[in-house]
Amino acid sequence: MNEPEDHASRIPLEKRQRFAEVAGGIERFGAAHLDQELAGFVLELWKRVCRSKRLDCRRGAANVWTASVIHVIARMNFLFDKSQAVHLTFEAICDFFGAKKTTVGGKATEIERTLRLRQHSEPGLCRREFVDDFTTVQLSNGMVLSLATAKKMGMVPPDAMPR
Repeated sequence: MNEPEDHASRIPLEKRQRFAEVAGGIERFGAAHLDQELAGFVLELWKRVCRSKRLDCRRGAANVWTASVIHVIARMNFLFDKSQAVHLTFEAICDFFGAKKTTVGGKATEIERTLRLRQHSEPGLCRREFVDDFTTVQLSNGMVLSLATAKKMGMVPPDAMPR
């Protein structure tokens, strides 16, 4: 089985055509602007959108969905910060897909709210260092630390991932 079919295997049948259409746009944009890890995060988010019962990925334009899921991942991984190795502008995303910034921004916010995404600390959608730095853990004594600090102190196994 080729890779796109593998990706679509858990997507409801009625959403698979839209899934493939947007996944192709993600692949094109990723090849031009993202590293493999970030492109994987975008595809993972798109899978979550397509599996969601509260979001209907068949409604609206495919280019808007594509730009929107990329925008969500860009925000969650600080890609609008020029100090990052991989960085983008919101304009670059919207221009690539010929989509309006207000439409893409609104759809991105809808995705974040509907899927209840945690900014900068969503496992599977954020770089590991962001998950470690922005996820907090509460120790048995009530002290709250970043996951990274708790790992350094030996309070949490180094390979622990938050739920």
